[in-house]
Amino acid sequence: MIFTSNIFLFLYLPLYLACYYLARPQWRSAIIVAGSYLFYAWWRPDFLFLFVAVTYWNYFFGDLINKHRDSDKKKAFRILCLGVAGNLAALGYFKYANFGADVLGAAFESFGLNTFTLEHIILPLGISFYIFQAISYIVDIYRKEADKANNFIDFAAFVALFPQLIAGPILHYRDVDKQLKKRTHSWDLFSLGVCRFMLGFIKKVLIADSLAPISEQFLSNPDVQMADAWFGAAVSLIQLYFDFSGYSDMAIGLGMMMGFKFTENFNQPFLAKSLSEFWRRWHLTLANFLMHYVYRPLVRTVKLSPDAALFSTMILSGIWHGASVSFVFFGLSFAILMVLERRFNLVTSPTSPYNAIRNIITVIILLMIMPFFTTGNLHHSLTIYRGMLGLDGIGSLSAYVIGTSSMAMMFVVFSIIWLVVAGWINVRFARTKGSYVMQNVAGWQAVLLWLGFALAVSKLAANSFSPFLYFQF
Repeated sequence: MIFTSNIFLFLYLPLYLACYYLARPQWRSAIIVAGSYLFYAWWRPDFLFLFVAVTYWNYFFGDLINKHRDSDKKKAFRILCLGVAGNLAALGYFKYANFGADVLGAAFESFGLNTFTLEHIILPLGISFYIFQAISYIVDIYRKEADKANNFIDFAAFVALFPQLIAGPILHYRDVDKQLKKRTHSWDLFSLGVCRFMLGFIKKVLIADSLAPISEQFLSNPDVQMADAWFGAAVSLIQLYFDFSGYSDMAIGLGMMMGFKFTENFNQPFLAKSLSEFWRRWHLTLANFLMHYVYRPLVRTVKLSPDAALFSTMILSGIWHGASVSFVFFGLSFAILMVLERRFNLVTSPTSPYNAIRNIITVIILLMIMPFFTTGNLHHSLTIYRGMLGLDGIGSLSAYVIGTSSMAMMFVVFSIIWLVVAGWINVRFARTKGSYVMQNVAGWQAVLLWLGFALAVSKLAANSFSPFLYFQF
């Protein structure tokens, strides 16, 4: 089940919210667990067993770590290592076993040895996200940054919260613990959550899905000329942004409807003036997770230099996104360039003064890196780079004009206008209030929001199933 489906909008969500608000406060965590398990099992009921097993595993190890962290810290650390290893083993098997088998098979074949094959393993939805959340729970208990869950139901509700279950934002237990025990339910927060959900729905269905034909045309054509390559790369990146930020908006909005306040996941990434700043604006909860649980331990515990720790962290980020050589090169590209930014003092932050030239240069570099990500295939990416360099001709965009539709091309213009206007609003709010988030919706804003949502719902009714792009990660 996905947010952008009629069954979710008009059946599951109303029934879930009715059960949630009719239940007594002490039963609402159980409602969250039951509703989230139903939401997850809708796709593949058999993978629910893995999901529950991961939840039990980390709840059990959280209790053990809490029991020994004061009396025997070395033992608590060994328990932590075993708990993390179990999580990574599950993630590694389902996400990387096929990739590893292919690499080993190719290596054996190069020596004339018989190759072997591994039956294709289906990647469970959301495993990269809920495994990370589970790891953060036991690590935070070991570090004494969070107390263990009072009971299994509360912890299961944290892991299973269906709004962010499949693609984030990645939650930390210490940020949700108090909200699970007590949170404020108000009409103002609920209505703001509805508005935030509608905004995300518009981003995904009306914009991202309208750009999809151009992106598909770009990715399905292995030989592209220069204009087609740059245009296709730009549209693919814009589509990915509206798709993923749309999901994040819907997740945050659904959380508000239940009284939760989730961490923001995007902060106008196309305003970035360096790649380092881009990572502080795009997928913020992943960047924070990597900073807190990978980069800092590499510096403080392993004693790597900051540059070496950053390099390692970005490589791991690439591998986390996908099991292919292309994603390794994606992480490697960011690793090299971000280390160079540090060395030459080019790192900026979201609070740095805006610089149009540096912003444009950063976006161009992003477009040069993203084919590794959007294709997920090294050979295909290198073919696109040939096109970007003009080695296969100049091009004219005629393939997109003829192969898609005028409506798709119109939404390219509309999406760029959206990004420019949103960026201007971001800069204005940053100067006066420190950040840009949806504070309230009224008057003409509400009219535009409801009109856009109505158009998106009508488009959803006319089109076929369209999953979120980040589901594959």
